[in-house]
Amino acid sequence: MRRSTLPLLASTAVAIGAMAVAVPALAASGSSSPVAHTASARRCNAVIVISHGRRVRACLIQGPRGYTGFPGPKGATGKTGATGKTGATGKTGATGATGTTGPQGPAGTARAYAVVTPSATVVPGQSSNIASITSPTAGVYCITPGAPINAAADTAVVSPEVSYSTPEAPGLVAVNAQHKNCAATAFEVDTYSPSTLTLAGGYAFTIAIP
Repeated sequence: MRRSTLPLLASTAVAIGAMAVAVPALAASGSSSPVAHTASARRCNAVIVISHGRRVRACLIQGPRGYTGFPGPKGATGKTGATGKTGATGKTGATGATGTTGPQGPAGTARAYAVVTPSATVVPGQSSNIASITSPTAGVYCITPGAPINAAADTAVVSPEVSYSTPEAPGLVAVNAQHKNCAATAFEVDTYSPSTLTLAGGYAFTIAIP
């Protein structure tokens, strides 16, 4: 076993011979101070080699730094990390200054309107552009608008009115678009008793013609 090991290690000893011989020479002829020699030895990367059948302690002296190698291939992209927690809501900003007042808008689009009493009259100051009102039968009102409104082509909106009703209770109010009881030039409005659902007088209403 020893004979097979020595030839193998002999080639290794030749490879590091230059480094191994330099250190003993410096130790023998260099500094005469044992302290300096000890400090130098502590910084030495020592190895044990077998040279000519003897075990020799040698220092490996670091050579110059080699050239930087080529960059390796780019690694795979890692998994996306978990979404972090939602941050706290920031403070409410200061209220901005009040803007300037805008211009006045145009007048409303109702071309005629009125508060109609059960006696087929309009309430002054709450009516406009109504030419005439008749009641040919109880609960039927024929309202003729002023020009240029055309009752045969236009429409009207009606709703119950309480304060002028007898008694002060709302009735059911509806527009009769086919003018069954009025001329084609007039809007027909019919009022009904809420309890019997039949035509009945005594109920006031409002009308607006847009």
